[in-house]
Amino acid sequence: MKKYILNHKFLLSLSLIFVIVISIVEAYQAILFKTIVDTATGTYSYEISTLILFSIIFLAAVFLSETLSKASNAALNAAVMRDYKQSIIKSFLSIDTQSKLSSSELISILNNDIKVIEDNYLNSIINIAKDIFLFIISLYLLLRINIYLTLAIFIFGWLPVVIPQLFNKRNQALKGKYLENLERQVNHVKEIAQGFELIKGFNIEDKIFNIFSGINKETEHSKFKSDSFMGFQGAISLVSGFSIFFINIIIASVFVMRGDITVGSMIAAVQLMNYIINPLISISMYVTKIKSVSKVITNIQERILNKSNSNQGENEFSFHNKLEIEDLSYSYDNREEVISNINYVFEKGKKYAIVGESGCGKSTLLKILMNQIDNYQGKIKIDDTDIKSFDPSSYYNKVTLIQQNVFMFKDTIKNNICLYNDFPEEKFNKVIKQSGLLKTISLHEKGVDTLVGEGKVQLSGGELNRIAIARALIKDAEILLVDEATSALDKVTAYEIEKTLTNLDKTLIAITHQMDETILNKYDEILVMRDGKIVESGNFKQLLDNESHFYFMYNSKIHDNEIPNNFIKEALDFI
Repeated sequence: MKKYILNHKFLLSLSLIFVIVISIVEAYQAILFKTIVDTATGTYSYEISTLILFSIIFLAAVFLSETLSKASNAALNAAVMRDYKQSIIKSFLSIDTQSKLSSSELISILNNDIKVIEDNYLNSIINIAKDIFLFIISLYLLLRINIYLTLAIFIFGWLPVVIPQLFNKRNQALKGKYLENLERQVNHVKEIAQGFELIKGFNIEDKIFNIFSGINKETEHSKFKSDSFMGFQGAISLVSGFSIFFINIIIASVFVMRGDITVGSMIAAVQLMNYIINPLISISMYVTKIKSVSKVITNIQERILNKSNSNQGENEFSFHNKLEIEDLSYSYDNREEVISNINYVFEKGKKYAIVGESGCGKSTLLKILMNQIDNYQGKIKIDDTDIKSFDPSSYYNKVTLIQQNVFMFKDTIKNNICLYNDFPEEKFNKVIKQSGLLKTISLHEKGVDTLVGEGKVQLSGGELNRIAIARALIKDAEILLVDEATSALDKVTAYEIEKTLTNLDKTLIAITHQMDETILNKYDEILVMRDGKIVESGNFKQLLDNESHFYFMYNSKIHDNEIPNNFIKEALDFI
């Protein structure tokens, strides 16, 4: 956190300068009181008009210094928090898929944890600086009034600082528990919003509400315990401070009765004692606040900022002949292997289908090829170059993964295709035609400027898939990885999408569940996966002639399917 503050040395210096000015102005209040009281008791002989002028100057100085200090502090806070949030998002975008936080966790960090850090860490640092300067200036002025009074404050003044420190660990634990419960509550609220239709459809509103009520009660109770304990700790500091105050005011009274100091000096000394003792108490409380969020800062550091994408090669992507898999194996958390000793060569320009039952490792294989998973055994090479050695940006420009759930930004169709990059209009129009989006765009009055996404125009599954295809085409991706993109579509739409994909002049590696002869014949080779292995490969006719895994899988699907095999062809001919 310190580096984000030090990145803005000018704003930090400006804040500290105004902190010093405020400290001098506030300490001057004691001298002003002394001057007024001593004038009233006859020690000084200032005119009333002069005292009024001193008071006006003091009030003007307070107003200006407070205003400028608050403004400089606000500017520093804004700059530091802006950089901190940007670092979090940048780090989040750079870490590997399998180690990413959930969206609700990220939202909780940005909305809750960051606010806690700003309130308890950043603001506390500025306040500590102010208290230190006020302490030093007040101490200097008090020494000028009476050295013995100053010594008395030094002897007893440490009690309000030391005593609260005894409770720091307990305070940090309670604050950490509250933040943990708050994150849990945010996650549950997100689930309620996302699962609204499921909740209504199964009439479980009361059960979900009861779960939320329990979490909410626990969250608020933990907040109550944290706030109450912090109040208890503050009360101890306050009582300690009052004790020191009474001790020293009694000592000051003795000096007045002995004639060592004037009544005005006593009033000034009392005020300066406040400016010495209160900073000691405040610093203790601010240090406690800073320590209370240390776990929050460490958590963000370890979970996001210290994470880095290990796929940081430097080579520019190039693909001329083949994509080769050598002895590939992978397991999640050192458990049973999801991918087991796969060897295969994909030739450039050819179309490959991957079939197999759920859980056989198909999607994991595509994630590895996409370079989203890198802690595997074996090698993935493109023209004898390990994919880990490619610059990630260069790699992702040429390799695209199209998934079943196509994410759409709340923006125009054009921006969702171009993804905020600039492309020539001619190229954009060509991509629209290639991906089969002309009909979709013509249905909307604003065409490519139609707003889509949450709360806007909703596109069908087939339209979303065509958007995904257009995204790949417009960035000139050379390898298309498709993860069951048509599984949720009707057979006619699925056929149209897979026909579009197989007609593209790209290397295509697609997971498909469409056990239809017309579709499968469009692929140069079909890979059959089982238990993390490629157990069979070949074109459609070869695999049927083998009468092995694919043969039984295909025939099983056919018998389970109530729609005749020739339905797609007949339906398309009819259309």
